[in-house]
Amino acid sequence: MGFTNSGDHIKTGGIPRWLVAIVDISLVTLGLYFAVILVTGDLQGFQLEPLVLLLPLLSLVTVLLFNNLGLYSRQLSGMMPVIRSLITGVIGLALFSVIFAFWTRAFIFHQGVFLAAPAIQLPLLIGWRLLYWRLEFWIHGQKKLLVIGGTEEVEQALEKIMCLPKGLFEVLKVIDPDQVDQFSEWLARVDAVMVAGSLELETKNKVIRECFDRNREIFIVPDLYEIILTRAMITQIYDTPVVECRDMQVTFGQLFTKRIFDLVVALVMVVPAVPVLLILSILIKATSPGPVIFAQERVGFRNRIFTLYKLRTMVDDAEEQSGPVFSTEADDRVTPVGRFMRATRLDELPQLYNVLRGDLSIVGPRPERPYFVEIFQQEMPEYRLRHLVKPGITGLAQVAGHYATNTRDKLRYDLYYVSDHSLLMDFRILMLTVPTLINREAARGLSKEAEGRLTWPKS
Repeated sequence: MGFTNSGDHIKTGGIPRWLVAIVDISLVTLGLYFAVILVTGDLQGFQLEPLVLLLPLLSLVTVLLFNNLGLYSRQLSGMMPVIRSLITGVIGLALFSVIFAFWTRAFIFHQGVFLAAPAIQLPLLIGWRLLYWRLEFWIHGQKKLLVIGGTEEVEQALEKIMCLPKGLFEVLKVIDPDQVDQFSEWLARVDAVMVAGSLELETKNKVIRECFDRNREIFIVPDLYEIILTRAMITQIYDTPVVECRDMQVTFGQLFTKRIFDLVVALVMVVPAVPVLLILSILIKATSPGPVIFAQERVGFRNRIFTLYKLRTMVDDAEEQSGPVFSTEADDRVTPVGRFMRATRLDELPQLYNVLRGDLSIVGPRPERPYFVEIFQQEMPEYRLRHLVKPGITGLAQVAGHYATNTRDKLRYDLYYVSDHSLLMDFRILMLTVPTLINREAARGLSKEAEGRLTWPKS
């Protein structure tokens, strides 16, 4: 974002997404070209027809795959999520190339090309994305941020902002909802506004309107009912426009197609899961006394109670003295093998059995224990809406958030999924789960360093 020295700040556009996609396609093609040279020695005598046949499809798959991995969305979380998604994308492109070569039987590529290409493409793409990140930051600059919300809500917002890459935002001012009369004065000094807490409807409309009028970015943490309204549609009664809120119940057709999707994915995953389960079972048994499989009651579809199965990651009878409690980052009840399984989500492999039984879907809100469900529903009545769909092994809250993401933020993701889920969304979440598996931050709580960086801007 470019700034003027006085008056209202002026926004400037960033690098067009279509240009980012063209560079991605070019680097993927270049990586394949270099791989052919590396494996074959040169291109003399090499027939270009297979390459010409592959490139249009490879370009299309690159854009579709990278788009589904969020690589063409705005990135505000640094480079590590981008690199993890690029790793997943490059592996996906390699698998597509092998499958397409086998399907057409038209390729004369040496098998080594399909191994060498990802090793060349990945550094090229990472280098380009690092340059792209720097260029975007240079174009936009550091944004001065105004935060509106109550004490607890603002503390949570600042905690998240402090976890962002250094230099993206400078929190210039925090305004309590009771002090919104100061908003217009401070709006002239900032580039973006974050509404972190609930505001009266008239006040929220005023904030949004002024941000639009002054060409400021605005980020709003939505109220739970606002997420529910994403399923609503605009219609009219005579000549009056009205918002028609649709029923969030899933239809028989949705249940049927999702069940087929779950069975197909689960059956495909069971085959490679068996040897992994065998190895992990031996490690669990050898390093800590107790059963290999941990069974626990969870609340499922339409509040039905079912038994969920996991590989045991804690010492046996971990909650015998404490009762039901959430695990923390430094939880001494977690075994060394269990810590590795939690970081890689391998402890959830037995839940494929739950999917085959019909207790779980592959994708959906994570099921919670009845004890905690009762507490959450008392604090947040909207929590019961997440049981309108079948729970899942992975979900939107898991790929978009972290283990330490607070319950209300997770519920926001879950309600968005409930209100607008589809097989396409399930596919995207499933793809985004892969880079999440190599993200250790997603499996643990907030670090002490991040807590220490939490500061309150002076008025």
